[in-house]
Amino acid sequence: MRKPIIITIVVLALLLLAAVTNPSRDEFINWGVAEIRSEAESDLERIFGGAVAAPMLELQTEVNDYVFFSIFTLEKSDSEVKYLGIFNSFFTLSQG
Repeated sequence: MRKPIIITIVVLALLLLAAVTNPSRDEFINWGVAEIRSEAESDLERIFGGAVAAPMLELQTEVNDYVFFSIFTLEKSDSEVKYLGIFNSFFTLSQG
């Protein structure tokens, strides 16, 4: 009798945590800029990469918010890349 109640409480707690930590569009863009900067090989690339990346990500990103997680679609000229945002983290779903 107690086991189903404990499982229900754990599942509800995980869903609540997922909803509270569901990343926003701004968090995705900040993460994307940080990723671009981390891949840069020189200080100049880091400066210009970050300055150019934010507006480009702003224009090319579409978000589908599902309360517990979000799907971010980054549309490039010839393809699109999808990312899963959950628990304040981002994971690549598909490479276009």
